[in-house]
Amino acid sequence: MTILGIDTSGKTASCAVYRDGIVLGQTTVYTKLTHSQVILPFIERLLSDTELEISDMDLIAVSNGPGSYTGLRIGVALVKGLCATGGRCVGISTLEALAANSEAAKGTIFSLMKARPEVVYFGAYSSDGERLTTVKPDDVTDYEAVKALADKTPGDIILTGDCAEDIKAKLFADDQRIRLAPVQNRLQQATGVISAALSHLDEAGSAEDLRVRYLQITKAEKDLQER
Repeated sequence: MTILGIDTSGKTASCAVYRDGIVLGQTTVYTKLTHSQVILPFIERLLSDTELEISDMDLIAVSNGPGSYTGLRIGVALVKGLCATGGRCVGISTLEALAANSEAAKGTIFSLMKARPEVVYFGAYSSDGERLTTVKPDDVTDYEAVKALADKTPGDIILTGDCAEDIKAKLFADDQRIRLAPVQNRLQQATGVISAALSHLDEAGSAEDLRVRYLQITKAEKDLQER
């Protein structure tokens, strides 16, 4: 199986190609540019370097939320375009993909992304060192809810995501049981999207089926509600 993975949900723009158990290549850049400016050139270069074409892909996997509203729309719209002629695609939880970056570590992985001050997108996953099992479905919650779940969770806990370091410092500074994922695994990577997608192959569908999962309403929706 050949899979193209794409993640534009956060500060990084990332794409990767996987074929039959091997990651053939990945490009991940922490960028201040709009993802629409960089992700397609990254994909084109990666396909050229791996001597593949979009038509060679059995599946395109993309992070579909939560995350940056603009970034998510860019990634999902791009995949819809790439699959418009009949290719198969699947949307993957950004939080699950983040956890997949550290799935080789046995324990419970807390994926944490900034939503608002002291509020996070939060998902928890148990890893046996090879596969993830959802412990807590993706949600929007506050720091105290993260601490409450940690207090009830036995064994080692790994924190990952763009606010993992802040939460470690504020809530678990003296708790050796709770540690940070390696710095190279804490931000979104397309390889994490691919790894998670391998457990969701039965959910793959057409471009029409692909949707963004924001988890909280957008600013435009808030403005409409306040009118």
